[in-house]
Amino acid sequence: MSYRAAIVIHLASEALPVLPQAWVDQVADGGLIVAPLPIAAVSNMTVVATIRVSGGEPVVEAVATGGYIEASVLPKPDLDLPGRLHTGARTTLERLLQAAHTEPYGGGEVDWPSWRTFAATLADDRLTMAGLTPNLWAIGHTAATTAAVIQQDGTILADRPNSPPLTILHGWLKQWEQAGRPAPETYTPALVRADEGYGGWDLRLSR
Repeated sequence: MSYRAAIVIHLASEALPVLPQAWVDQVADGGLIVAPLPIAAVSNMTVVATIRVSGGEPVVEAVATGGYIEASVLPKPDLDLPGRLHTGARTTLERLLQAAHTEPYGGGEVDWPSWRTFAATLADDRLTMAGLTPNLWAIGHTAATTAAVIQQDGTILADRPNSPPLTILHGWLKQWEQAGRPAPETYTPALVRADEGYGGWDLRLSR
């Protein structure tokens, strides 16, 4: 006799890239799945989603800020810094740590939950999130040899004053301000079929 759970709570060591089809199959009709899922293809950009399974289809009922500390096979001296980076990411991190250009954000104090969520919805494959110093996350844009980010304290860093990613970052921040700095709860969550063969759903936010 097969068994289907009414509630599945994800307790793995890190968020998965998609909501797996296997989880949906394990839940009885009307049951819930509670799991951290990414809202962008960027490390640490996750929310905790409450998902109702109805007629074999998952529907998001609510999202809340949260997620897991990134897992790493190596000891991490600082939990704010990435534990697993490919060569390109390490190069970008070093470039930003030695930023030749810094400037204050002219828009005042950064509402980080609002900015983080807005940046995630841009769906740009050059979006970057990193922890350059303890307790200060940074979000921005990277290219093959250049990078620019804004930190939680409002400091903008770039590898050079004429960095193309810096121009893009300024554009993103302008869009964010023009949108009225939308609160995370004003976005509509939805699950869309993953298109990379994972056999599941991507979680996306839209306004």
